[in-house]
Amino acid sequence: MFSDVFHDSSVARILDLLAMSSRDFSLTELSEECGVSYRTIQRIFPLLVQKEIVVKTRQIGKATMYSLNLEHPKMKELHRIMADSAIDNAHHIAYS
Repeated sequence: MFSDVFHDSSVARILDLLAMSSRDFSLTELSEECGVSYRTIQRIFPLLVQKEIVVKTRQIGKATMYSLNLEHPKMKELHRIMADSAIDNAHHIAYS
């Protein structure tokens, strides 16, 4: 969804993954799953945390885990819209 609007934007790919998932991710996992360099993740993630778009969820060893901040009204709405879109796409494929 975001990557459709922002094309090859690293932030868009990160937000897409977080919005479509119900789990948390380490920065390494985000880098691997989004195809964004770890250095880029390190550069942009502090701003996402500062803006309360993502939140720290827990610590696993040395890895800090993050997820979309569903307490943030805009992020809650984003998550709902993307979930609805995924359901609509699945419905379309099933009945095509």
